[in-house]
Amino acid sequence: CLATLIIMLVGDTYTLINYVSFINYLCYGVTIMGLIVLRCKKPKIYRPIKVNLLIPITYLAFWAFLLIFSFYSEPVVCGIGLIIILTGVPVFFLGVYWRNKPKCVNRLIEALTCWGQKLCFVVYPQGGGAEEE
Repeated sequence: CLATLIIMLVGDTYTLINYVSFINYLCYGVTIMGLIVLRCKKPKIYRPIKVNLLIPITYLAFWAFLLIFSFYSEPVVCGIGLIIILTGVPVFFLGVYWRNKPKCVNRLIEALTCWGQKLCFVVYPQGGGAEEE
């Protein structure tokens, strides 16, 4: 989020759209790869919708072509898109992977989460709900 705000202040909207579209397509492809991996490793789990594996494999072939073409035509934009994605790695390790955090870090994370939820009107504050209003 911070990297996107900096890019918005420094760059133009067209460049920001290129960064975000590259990141979106990268995430779509990784999601489809996850679907194939789960179908191969855990074939017996319940799936409400099951598609023929030819469809995601075909999608991945086109996806790989478009991603390679993007890297070839605009390597700087793709590189910055990857850097934007990688800025989430420290956040993941601090917020999710690190289980035995000190209480002050937990309180800070909870306060930031609550502030973000109130700012974006995402979740009602604890103890209150839509049915009370």
